[in-house]
Amino acid sequence: MLSDIDAFEQKIGFPLPDEFRRFYLLCNGFGCNEDIFNIIPLSGIMEYPDHYGVNWFYFSEYMIYSDMWGLRHLGDSCYEIFNASDPVIGMTSSLTEFLQRFLKGNVFDPGGLYKWHQELGIIS
Repeated sequence: MLSDIDAFEQKIGFPLPDEFRRFYLLCNGFGCNEDIFNIIPLSGIMEYPDHYGVNWFYFSEYMIYSDMWGLRHLGDSCYEIFNASDPVIGMTSSLTEFLQRFLKGNVFDPGGLYKWHQELGIIS
């Protein structure tokens, strides 16, 4: 699995933050039937060249790619998670916080991802 992470980092051109490395070493993505929400496996990200670019990649999707969340490398050891609906607004630098928000309210329920979007001014 470490070789998959190394190959992925080579492909995207930057090292993953420690949280993402640990996550992908533990489980290479996951899917939830509840909201058709997925953390995309590394091979799934690399499968679609429009899902990554210079200093960013989409790591999560909802309802068969109707909405997506990405990670952007800002330089040095700085990263931020963003939503594809408004990629200018950074949501957090923490995968843990992102997953906690999802686990609290899935995509739509109170405390979930779209309520977080509203708090941040992201249009969904």
